[in-house]
Amino acid sequence: PYLMVQRGRRAVYDPAAGTWSERAPLPKARDHMALVAAGGKIHAIGGRVTTPPSRVDQHDVYDPKSDTWSSGPPLPTARSGLAYALYQGLIVVLGGELAPDTFANNEAYDPATMKWRTLAPMPHGRHGTGAAVIGKNLYVAAGSLKPGSGEPTNQLIVFTMP
Repeated sequence: PYLMVQRGRRAVYDPAAGTWSERAPLPKARDHMALVAAGGKIHAIGGRVTTPPSRVDQHDVYDPKSDTWSSGPPLPTARSGLAYALYQGLIVVLGGELAPDTFANNEAYDPATMKWRTLAPMPHGRHGTGAAVIGKNLYVAAGSLKPGSGEPTNQLIVFTMP
């Protein structure tokens, strides 16, 4: 099945049956957030309610077996427009924006211990980028070094944890 989260509503598409079905809504509607599947649950982290200044540190955890949301430990640095990936069992969130700057922050949530930790920051803040994991490396490609579409970059950052 495919998952769609939209402005507080959550729906699941079953391609075998060709049908959509409603599920429990996200507790706080927002966009520009991280959405990561880990340990059989879905983590909705950070984002914004309306505009960049309305960024949140909210961390909601969806359990598809019970169709319920619960609160997870809040994101240490409230932000939106962030990159994210599941890396070595950790949910890693990087970057984000709040005019006049972007965040270089790199933080990770460990679903096993239910705790956040701070990792080495990126060389420059950025937002509007993506993250992908290949082997032992987490790659962050392109994006903007300034909020909005200010100062786009083609830089590739590689993060590796021991």
